[in-house]
Amino acid sequence: MTDIEAARRLEARGELARRRSSRSYASIVRANTITVPNGILLFFGVLTITLGSWRDALFLGILVANIAIGSFQEVRSKRALDRLAALVAPEAVVVRDGVERRVPVEQVVVGDLVRVAAGDQVVADGTVTSADGLALDEANLTGESESAVRGPGDPVWSGSFAVEGSALFEATAVGPDSRAERLTATARAFRHPRSPLERANDRLLLWLIALAVPLAIGLTVSVFAHHESTNTRVQAVTAGIVNLVPEGLILLISVTAAVSAFKMAQRGVLAQQLNAIESLASVDIVCTDKTGTLTEPTLRVVGVVPASGKDQTSVARELTSYAVSAPSRNLTLEAIANARLADVEGRRVVAQVPFSSRRRWSALDLGDERLVLGAPDWFANADPALNARAREEASAGRRVLALGRSESLLPAADSEPRFPGDVQTLGLVVLAERLRANAAETVAFLIAQGVELKVLSGDAPATAGAIAHDAGVPGLAPALDGEALPTEPAALREAVLSAPAVGRISPRASGR
Repeated sequence: MTDIEAARRLEARGELARRRSSRSYASIVRANTITVPNGILLFFGVLTITLGSWRDALFLGILVANIAIGSFQEVRSKRALDRLAALVAPEAVVVRDGVERRVPVEQVVVGDLVRVAAGDQVVADGTVTSADGLALDEANLTGESESAVRGPGDPVWSGSFAVEGSALFEATAVGPDSRAERLTATARAFRHPRSPLERANDRLLLWLIALAVPLAIGLTVSVFAHHESTNTRVQAVTAGIVNLVPEGLILLISVTAAVSAFKMAQRGVLAQQLNAIESLASVDIVCTDKTGTLTEPTLRVVGVVPASGKDQTSVARELTSYAVSAPSRNLTLEAIANARLADVEGRRVVAQVPFSSRRRWSALDLGDERLVLGAPDWFANADPALNARAREEASAGRRVLALGRSESLLPAADSEPRFPGDVQTLGLVVLAERLRANAAETVAFLIAQGVELKVLSGDAPATAGAIAHDAGVPGLAPALDGEALPTEPAALREAVLSAPAVGRISPRASGR
């Protein structure tokens, strides 16, 4: 695309307004001001000042305190959210007039050719035109922790990140039309529902006002019968009526909610509105994500399976030697190295084939031997028992890699590597996502409090179910497939309540 055409499209569309990261200050103050308790206090305050004395209207301080407490806490949360949003100010690299240039993401238009490389955020929906080993992290959109490999003709979605390789893609949707914007539109829409306690308090106050009417009439008759001064009569009537309103109860609810929000904030939890604390106390089912919530962005070794005729100790030694010798480590090699399956030192690497999501294998030439690590289906000569074990572990949601030894020389760095045909399988290494340090403890606490947990994930059902089991989420039924959920409401409810986890679920499906 040319600069002239891009400018024309930008002018025709208009510049995209920067998305507001959170609520406005006006909406926060408005939500904490326009309430039933505040309306009642304001009414009686005006009545007292008009008919009585301003000294009798000091309870209006409760009205001010009520507004200030709620607004302060919610403004505090807003500023924290704004700081988080300010950490990401994406720009895009576009190709115009055959030259790459960096522009603000708001100036990307449909039809732009956008370059993305490892570490870049995909800023628009599009179609890949050329790619060199592109792998995307789409966890923000799908919850899937595994990288997705994309090639020419494949779609890419805004909100994902490139973790490997590079590509050029043609933008097909930007701004509010992009997938990420559509998915987050509902989440960004702020709602201010009244909690059960607030609704009950509103009803109580309205009933008290209704019951106060006959009392106010009787009080007025009595006062006017016993007092001669008009000023004294008015002050006595207003003071008596105002005392029927439980101002202390109104202030107590606000202070209690504010203190609870403050204590939650000390634990790293932001409450966008005060009644969220009460709502949290009423929860009986919690739906939680897997990646990043129950698990850390790291792996752990859960087992080493030797091939027939091999012993576990020697396989563990070779695995550790491979991991600690590798010049560059991905998450898998970091997990194997950190597991310290054997006490070995790193060795000099003569040549290597780095891991690629497209190839799904890597290799090291350590001088005296050449080791190959990759997906089990590459190791065709593995014994049937080992193949069966690999399938069993994979179906249980584990990540399985095979290790082998080859006599073939590794290809030159500038040539396309081919998997060696003489690989002798040594064994398998089984890995799983690492649970957060307090995940199992938190799950146990919630269960003890009578709160059920359901794990929702974009990962395969077996993986989601395995993590749910590891974290201690109860449930004997297998994890459900989010792409094959029942459509009938009663059947859907029964299936979801019986299963501990649901895999392959997208944000759109989770709104059903």
